[in-house]
Formats: sequence, structure tokens, C-alpha cells
Amino acid sequence: MVDASYFGGYWAEGFRDIMYEWSRFGVFDILLPLILIFAVVFAILEKINVFGNRGVNLIVALVIGFFTISNPYVSGFFMYLFSNLGLGIAVLVALIVLLGVAIEPSGNTWKWLFGIVGALLFLVVLGRSGAFTVLFGDSSIYWLYQNSAAIIILVFVALAVIAVIAGTRRAGSLAGAGMAAPHRP
Repeated sequence: MVDASYFGGYWAEGFRDIMYEWSRFGVFDILLPLILIFAVVFAILEKINVFGNRGVNLIVALVIGFFTISNPYVSGFFMYLFSNLGLGIAVLVALIVLLGVAIEPSGNTWKWLFGIVGALLFLVVLGRSGAFTVLFGDSSIYWLYQNSAAIIILVFVALAVIAVIAGTRRAGSLAGAGMAAPHRP
């Protein structure tokens, strides 16, 4: 009698072998970034219609795709960016599940909450992919670590100011419309 886990292990190892072969072949660091860059550039060229010819748009997008993957940093950037993006999406889904249990869904509350969390996750993904180092130099990560507490406090103060301003405008618009603003003791 054959153990059922044998077949599961066999197939899992087979899939890992395929992924390893694809990695050795260059699917993840050359082919997929090429396809992604080509698709995005082609879509942009088609949308803005600079050349007025689909064939020219195709050739320009393909050439730009090949130029960008010739730089090894671009391929590595896309690999780190999208692998970390997957982690960020997993965190966002976990947050949705946890908050869905605790908070009654209402349109604006969820939109603001996930907008803020999405922006923070975007910054984390960019930071983990090395974008800040490229944009601001090698010492940018060190500067962020040194000043992270001040940055977090600044963000919370800015959000509190925005909330107060939005609340004042809402109360003023209610009073201006002939409606009394709710009294808060």
C-alpha cells in the first residue's frame, strides 16, 4: 500500500523543479519583466496615440522593453517590488478580515482606512524594493531609521489636522444650510 503523502510530495517537488528550471532559464528575471514593461508602454502609447500607427507603437514598446531589461537592476527591482507587493496585499486582506469582525462597514470609514493603510503598504513595498536607495542615495534608509519616530508623529499630527478641518467644514456647511450642527457636550 502506497502512502498518500508520497504523491503530494512528488507533485510538490515536481512543481518546485519546474519553478527552478524556469528561474534558471530566465523567466522571472528577464521574460516576465520584459512582458510587463512591453505591455505597460504599449498601452500608454496606444492611449496617447503619439505615433498614430499601431505597428510603430508595438516596435517602440518592444525596444523600450528590451532596453530596460538589459539593465540588471530593473529586473531585480521588479522581482522585489512584486514579491513584496504580494506580501502587502496579504497584510491588507488580513486587515480586512480582522476589521470586518470589529467594525460595521460604512463607505467613508473603510475608504479612508484602507486608503491610509494602502499608502503605508505602498511606501513599505517601495522601501523594501530599494527604490528609496536609488532615488535618495545609500544613506536614505539610515536617515529613515534615525527619524522614523518623528515621521510617524508628523503623519499623525497631519492626519489629526485634516480631520479637524474636515469636521469644521462639515459643521459649517450644516449650519449654513439652515441645519444645526449636532451638539456635543
